[in-house]
Amino acid sequence: MILSAILLTFAAFLGLVMELYKKSVRRDRASENEIKLVALACSAALAYVTYQVVPAATPTGELNSTPYLVVLYTIAIYLLQLPACMAFWKPLVKKFMESKVDE
Repeated sequence: MILSAILLTFAAFLGLVMELYKKSVRRDRASENEIKLVALACSAALAYVTYQVVPAATPTGELNSTPYLVVLYTIAIYLLQLPACMAFWKPLVKKFMESKVDE
């Protein structure tokens, strides 16, 4: 339960970071490959943090701590951030940027 909450939180955070990266930092000039590479790198960093945090937060015996979990967490966070970015953060950031332009 704690692991899924951590992964979902990191995925939502990464979705927001990627949307702000695309709109604010790169101003919609980033290629699709660049966006995927940055998202994958951020996912790997958050996966390593998850790997360091989760074994201490779960009861003994639930997870076998192995470095391969970092790869699994990276894939999970990367795949979960895509719908979070497209469904939730993209409309909010778009409205914010439009209101900023109108001012």
